Amino acid sequence: MCLSSVYADRVDTENLILSNVQRIDCREGYVILTDILEREMKVPGCLLSIDLVGNTAIVERTERQP
Repeated sequence: MCLSSVYADRVDTENLILSNVQRIDCREGYVILTDILEREMKVPGCLLSIDLVGNTAIVERTERQP
């Protein structure tokens, strides 16, 4: 199993959004992250990059208007 840590804007411990991510989906302006315990986190933004060797992903956060 390959798990990743997902960061906002750049890989930095201060920017960690969620670790042990098993699934990443992109829908309607959101990045939906699911960890190994099946917890979901919905982040407004878009996926910038995924490093499969380094097990990291970067999300560019955006503000959603109601």
